[in-house]
Amino acid sequence: MSDRESCTCTLDPPAKISCESTGLSALDEQAVPGPQRRRRPLSLAWISDELLAETIELWSESYGRPISEDEAVEILMNVKRMGELLLRLRREGGDG
Repeated sequence: MSDRESCTCTLDPPAKISCESTGLSALDEQAVPGPQRRRRPLSLAWISDELLAETIELWSESYGRPISEDEAVEILMNVKRMGELLLRLRREGGDG
């Protein structure tokens, strides 16, 4: 029998990792009160909850139906792009 065959390695079972191991605990989804909100990407951080609510209210009235949060974000992004285009044209001397 060689040394290789006679050598066995046993591993202890992995220890259970507690939620305190990092100092942070995960949120229990069932414990979160109220409606679940999706997190917006950082590129949309300028869209506050208040701005989104106002946009939904205004455009729902205009469309004659409730609009979704996704539709409101799309509207706000389009308005932002139009504003950026107008600013760029003004800087480039496109006043007329």
